[in-house]
Amino acid sequence: MMKQLSILCSIFLFLTLASCTSNEGPEYPAKMLPTSIQTQDANGDNQTFGYDDKERIVSWDYISDSPNSTVSYSAHYSYTEGNTIKVRAEETLWEEQHRVFEETIQLKNGRAAQAEGTFIYTIHSGERTSEMRKTYRLIFDYLPSNHLNTVEHFEVYGIVDEIKDNEAWRWKNQLVWENGNLKEFQDYQGNSTVDTFVKYEYSADKVANPLIMPMVTNRAHHLPLLMQGVFGANSVNLVKSVSWLDNKYNPYLSAEYSYEIENSRISKYTATRFINSAASEPVTYTVTWAGE
Repeated sequence: MMKQLSILCSIFLFLTLASCTSNEGPEYPAKMLPTSIQTQDANGDNQTFGYDDKERIVSWDYISDSPNSTVSYSAHYSYTEGNTIKVRAEETLWEEQHRVFEETIQLKNGRAAQAEGTFIYTIHSGERTSEMRKTYRLIFDYLPSNHLNTVEHFEVYGIVDEIKDNEAWRWKNQLVWENGNLKEFQDYQGNSTVDTFVKYEYSADKVANPLIMPMVTNRAHHLPLLMQGVFGANSVNLVKSVSWLDNKYNPYLSAEYSYEIENSRISKYTATRFINSAASEPVTYTVTWAGE
C-alpha cells in the first residue's frame, strides 16, 4: 500500500515550483517567488503559495479536481531561530486515502540535515476504515557541489518518542547529478535494490528559477522547501522530460514540458503526460509571481 501511494504521488505531482540554484545555502529573502500556478483545464491542477515577511514559505495548497480523481495536498510551515522548520501537512487521494504529517526539520548551515516526524494514514473502503500510524526519520547527505546526494529513511510502526535504529525499517535513496542537473533518482521504496528509477532530460535553456521539482524526498510537503534551497542546489537547466521506470528499467510513466519565458522567468508552461506511451491532452499552466 505504501508503494502504491508513492507511485500515485509521482503521477499527480508533476509539480511546478521555483527553485534556488545557488551553490551556497538558502538565503532569505528569496527571489522570484511564485504565488500561484493555475490552469483552466479540468484535467490539470492548481497551486497557491503563501510567504511570511522574510519571504519564507508558510503555506502551500495543491488540488487536482479532474473528472476522474480528486487529489489534494496542503502544508503549513513555521520557523524557529533559523535552525528548525516545523511542518503540518495533509494529503488526500480520491477522498479514500488520507495522511496527516507532523514533522520537524533540523537545519545545518542553512540546509536540511535531518527530518523527524509522524504520519497517520487512513483508508476508507466502503463502510470499512483502516488506519496506519508510523514514525520516521530522514537523513540528508550532500555532495561538495551542494547537491543532495542521498536520503536515508528510517520507519517504525506506531507513534513513538524515539526511533531505535536496530528496530527500524531502513533504506537509502540515491541521486545522480551531471553538469549541475539531476539526471536520475533511484528510489528503493524500502527494498535492498532499486524499485523505481526516475530519469530527467533537460533543454539548453536556463532561468533563475526552474519550475519543475523532483519529489526526491518522497514527501510532497518538502517540494516548496526545495524551491527555497532548503535541500541544497537544484538543477540549473529547464526540465524537458521526466520518465518513471520500473526495477527492470521499463518505462511506464513520463511527462514532457515546454515553456514560455518573459523577463527571464517562466510565465507559462505546458505539460503532456504519458502512461504506457498513451499521451494525455497537453495542459497549459500560468505562473503568477510575487510583485505582479
